[in-house]
Amino acid sequence: MTVHLPGRDGGGAAVLTTPDDPSAQPPRVRAARSSTRSWTIVIAGVLLLPLSVVSILTLPAIARTRAEIAAAARVVDTATLEAETGIRVNLVAVTADGGLIDMRFTVVDQVKAGHLFHDAASMPALFVERSGAVLSASHPLAHKVTVLNGATYFLFFANSGGAIQSGTPVSIVIDGLRTAPIDAQS
Repeated sequence: MTVHLPGRDGGGAAVLTTPDDPSAQPPRVRAARSSTRSWTIVIAGVLLLPLSVVSILTLPAIARTRAEIAAAARVVDTATLEAETGIRVNLVAVTADGGLIDMRFTVVDQVKAGHLFHDAASMPALFVERSGAVLSASHPLAHKVTVLNGATYFLFFANSGGAIQSGTPVSIVIDGLRTAPIDAQS
């Protein structure tokens, strides 16, 4: 019968071991470390499992896409958009050889329209209903803009993948409002 001792080879000669080598530690220490690892795994599982379940159940409700938000916006006519946002849309047109969409609007109420220039959540977006594409301005204007009644302003939107062509019906989405589709011009 051969007895194997920790730190010895099969013939009983001493073998150089490291402190991390499990065979160099007495069985009681190995069992204690194994027990600690097991408890750590159990505790981590008990803490992470409920968090994972809650995340999986609530994430779809939180992470609505821009298209879903645009599609769910209240559809209004241009007069209602003007009354609620303080702007009158003059033009939505394809420009720069199809690479940009130019949206031009006139401010009719500077108090209502002022936040549109600086609040990312209120920046106008363009919604293409037939494809579900939503084009957003890249970011709110970083510089100070003096909003004046009667002044005309413009925003450019990158026309990713040519989502909007001349004649494409497009809705303007601002602050939970969506216009009935208007045809993009060239």
